[in-house]
Amino acid sequence: MKNTLRMFVAAAVLAIAVPAYAQGGGGGGGAQMSPAERMTRQKEQLFKDITLTAAQSAKIDTIMTQAAAKQQESMAAARSGGGDMAAMRESMQKMNTERNDALKAGLTDEQKKKFDENVAAMPQGRRGGF
Repeated sequence: MKNTLRMFVAAAVLAIAVPAYAQGGGGGGGAQMSPAERMTRQKEQLFKDITLTAAQSAKIDTIMTQAAAKQQESMAAARSGGGDMAAMRESMQKMNTERNDALKAGLTDEQKKKFDENVAAMPQGRRGGF
C-alpha cells in the first residue's frame, strides 16, 4: 500500500512539474524575448507610475531603439571576436548609463525622481535584469 501511494505521489509531482518546466516556469527555461518585447518591458519598468506626454513617449521610444541597436552591435562584435566578457559588461553598463541620462533629459524634476527610484528597483544582472 505504501509503495502504491509513493508511486501515485511521484506521478502527480511529475504531472505538475513537466508542463511547468516546458512553459518556462522556474529555472529560467522557455523562449527568449524579442528585441521589441525586451524594449517594451524595459520601458514599462523604467517609467512605472510616470505619466508621459505623447511627445515624451515618442522621444523615449527613439532613444531606446537607438540604444538597443548600439548594444546589439556591441554584443555581436564581442561574440564574433571571442570578446572579453568583463569588458563587454562594462561597456553595456556605460551604454545603459548614457541611455538613462538621455531619457532623463526630457523629464520633469518629479518624473526624474520617480525614474531614479524605478532604476534602483530594477533587477540587476542577467537573471531577470538587463
